[in-house]
Amino acid sequence: MSQDTDTVDFYGKRFGATWCVLPWIHAASLTDGSTQLCCVAEGVSDVNLNSKTLDDYWKSDYVKDARRRMLAEKKVGPCRRCYEEEANGYRSHRVMENKNWQVMLGTERINEIVAATAKDGSLESEIIAIDLRLGNTCNLQCIMCQPRESSKWVALAGKIQESVNDWSLKTEWKFKKDINVANYEWYKNTKFWDSLKTTLPHLREIIIAGGEPMIIRQHLNFLKECALEYDVSHINLRYHTNLIEFPEDMIPHWEKFKKVEFFASIDGMHDVANYIRYPSEWEKIEKNLQIIDKMPSHMWLYFLYSVQALNIGQLPDFIRWVRNRGFAKEKMHMRSQMFIHPGLIHWPKYLNPKILPKKMKAEITEKFAILKAERDEDFDKFDGIVSFMNSEDWSSKLSLFSDYLAALDKTRGTDRYKVFPEIMESLDGI
Repeated sequence: MSQDTDTVDFYGKRFGATWCVLPWIHAASLTDGSTQLCCVAEGVSDVNLNSKTLDDYWKSDYVKDARRRMLAEKKVGPCRRCYEEEANGYRSHRVMENKNWQVMLGTERINEIVAATAKDGSLESEIIAIDLRLGNTCNLQCIMCQPRESSKWVALAGKIQESVNDWSLKTEWKFKKDINVANYEWYKNTKFWDSLKTTLPHLREIIIAGGEPMIIRQHLNFLKECALEYDVSHINLRYHTNLIEFPEDMIPHWEKFKKVEFFASIDGMHDVANYIRYPSEWEKIEKNLQIIDKMPSHMWLYFLYSVQALNIGQLPDFIRWVRNRGFAKEKMHMRSQMFIHPGLIHWPKYLNPKILPKKMKAEITEKFAILKAERDEDFDKFDGIVSFMNSEDWSSKLSLFSDYLAALDKTRGTDRYKVFPEIMESLDGI
């Protein structure tokens, strides 16, 4: 390894513009037990946790090929989303993880791990970070989800298929509704948790999502045992949670970890939150936000706002709402865009912000410009969102968008015209 590549700059260009640290340290699962490079990767390996282990994933051709391609400065197919976001000036998951792990591990340690890569892409070092989507057990029917992500969608998906008019939507929802529920219960296997305990000494980060992790008792019991029986003071714990439920009895156990991060998946306020992440209970969310805000200083709060066609125009107001609430945890962050994490919805395409009409995109662009003028701080992440929205005209998909929302309202009893009057007015005649 040459001496002129001994640092990782902010955009992860140390080994080239396609390089990401995650294939050297990290493993991620999907709700059905499939494994992949990370939570935003496209496609999966041939290793499934219903029958195999994380160690099998670590030795798979899938991850070895990713390492080889990255070191050769070639693009990796599953990483398409990060490349597209970066092309639009958006700080991608790749960029963020490269920066985070440079801070957590240091350049020297990263050098050592990468230098240990064999010519075939294999690696003898241990997995030090895991991202677990623990089945599809959930308490919400988020509009960007499906039965694979939420058990609450299982009964509804067939009704959506019957209610939409477009044949492509009918085909899509036929595929989405046909799942084998048993494949999503791999996390109930005690052997999985027992094997995970053996990795604790070298683990640095555990990310827990779902489904909704706060209602998945298996992982809560696992963490209790870890906190009581092992030294976990070197492990960062991160949650992605909708905050409808919050097990306060876990607080003493969470306190044993080095750092605990709660990424609150909240995509708007009040009626907007309820429509997108249905059926959200805003009073419970606010109560649980206050509980976290009063927790010890090594427990962090973040907002994870999934940006899509319905709520991209609401984001400036959401940012103002967060600022005005005066959360104590916000003071732990240097900038608002570190406290409020926007995540771009790429799929399904008819929810992507690129579908919006040109006039509405211009109005939303102006809303962000006004917000930016209100506060002198770094704004590149939000600038990237606007650039992404304006990068292509996908307005031909507005009819699918309208068809899908109509089916949602018919099956759930919600009212898109009441919650999103401006958007619905723009769709008149489609």
